[in-house]
Amino acid sequence: MRKNIHSVTTQIRAIETVSNNIKIFTLTDPDDWPLPQFNPGSHIDVFLYGGKVRQYSLCGNPENNGKYLIAVQKEEYGRGGSGEMHQLEVGMILPVSLPRNHFPLAEAKKHIFVAGGIGITPFLSMIPWLIKRKITWELHICANSEDKLVCEQLLDSNQSKGSIHKHITQNGTRLSMNDLLSEVGSDEHLYVCGPESMISEAIRSGAFLENRLHFEKFGVDHNLKETAYEVVLKKSGNVVKVPKGQTMLGALRLANVDISASCEGGICLECKTQYLEGAPIHRDLVMQPVDREKFVTPCVSGCASDKLILDL
Repeated sequence: MRKNIHSVTTQIRAIETVSNNIKIFTLTDPDDWPLPQFNPGSHIDVFLYGGKVRQYSLCGNPENNGKYLIAVQKEEYGRGGSGEMHQLEVGMILPVSLPRNHFPLAEAKKHIFVAGGIGITPFLSMIPWLIKRKITWELHICANSEDKLVCEQLLDSNQSKGSIHKHITQNGTRLSMNDLLSEVGSDEHLYVCGPESMISEAIRSGAFLENRLHFEKFGVDHNLKETAYEVVLKKSGNVVKVPKGQTMLGALRLANVDISASCEGGICLECKTQYLEGAPIHRDLVMQPVDREKFVTPCVSGCASDKLILDL
């Protein structure tokens, strides 16, 4: 019987410090075997020594499965995962998951990418793939200042069929999302990865793009707090009270509800659950609008109504 493989053992072969708070890790097989292949836009779960699980975009060329590249930005007010990553050293063993992809490339004549800060990372695997196939692409890099531009050195020097535009707020060249959206052709797709504010602006102004707008966030606002509400479990009829300030997942666990979860940051979708009634407040980082009409991620999402009925 073939054994299902869910994780991969990698070794840290190199660590490059590209700024005060960003490091690029090169991961390889300890015995130099090829690593599982991945598609443009994929990410991996990293299993840290302290038990934390964190997700990072693969920012290397998908055609090269001899190594994985991930860029880790140390978050001053994060949950500790990025800080632990920055303490790792070359030679250490680091278990990771098989690559997964919630942010894939669509079929299009042209692909337009908008990156805010560390949000450039998923595009760094997409661009080499497009270059090899001579597909047109356009990258817009947004930052507050020149020293906030990250990971540019990972871009292929051969930018065939593509162009790069830098938008620096400090220099007065901030990206106008409305202007960019007005230029998106009918056979072109727009991809946005960055902070909550950038995603919200793109969704608000680019609703007309419908399924030609793709996005991935890289940070959840854990400070948002709604009032208390109830979660009704449809199959059992049980009612779970979620106090103000507690996560839905936390309340379900306290009520001994069996629900699988991994990252607890709205990225891996391990806890994704169908809801039947109610008004969830979505705070996940990867689900598209059509998915949010049916599913919710209890690890980070809340509820704007008095109750939320889950298909559990």
